[in-house]
Amino acid sequence: MLFQGILDQLIQQTLLMQSFDGELSRQSEILIENERRAVVAGEAIAGVVGEGIDEAALKAAYDEEYPADANETEYHAAHILVETEDDARSLIAELADGTGFAALARERSTGPSAAAGGDLGWFGEGDMVGEFFAAVAALAPGEVSAPVQTQFGWHVIKLLETRDRERPDFETVRPELEEQLHARALSARIDELTADARIVRADTAGLDPAVINDRSLLED
Repeated sequence: MLFQGILDQLIQQTLLMQSFDGELSRQSEILIENERRAVVAGEAIAGVVGEGIDEAALKAAYDEEYPADANETEYHAAHILVETEDDARSLIAELADGTGFAALARERSTGPSAAAGGDLGWFGEGDMVGEFFAAVAALAPGEVSAPVQTQFGWHVIKLLETRDRERPDFETVRPELEEQLHARALSARIDELTADARIVRADTAGLDPAVINDRSLLED
């Protein structure tokens, strides 16, 4: 249904283009130059990433990203976030008296996990800020931490359980690995071209930012 309308538009644009006998403005020339550069660069990118990836390279990337002998631990924890250390110590005292952790989290935590009883789900190293993760890793399942300070405030943390992170199936992560290798290939190609090119960059140290919006510079 759209085809005929698109075809008519192309015909009209072609007629108008053929009827134009003036000179293009500098702005129009720059737009055409930019569009051509983007299209041609896209073709060059397609040439790099379109090449088939060697299966051995994929396997090597898989072993590098997910080592078979890496025994990474994942942690399931909950926390209560408060503003001061005194508030955190008060919570610990209430927990010691038998108050439920989830109930306290719902009532007192200022963090987004409060509605879930402070439950943070499963996470591994690098998923949390360093101070928080170190405190979690030092706990045994069922233990509650001393007050832990991070950039977000003061935390009281309870480790619920741990597990070993399983190595994902190769075919499951194949698309991700292919994307990584394509990105590496493209980066290597750009580095190669950059090393062989003479690139002159304009000195913009003293450039007034207002110049960027001065469209009169694009006029003939």
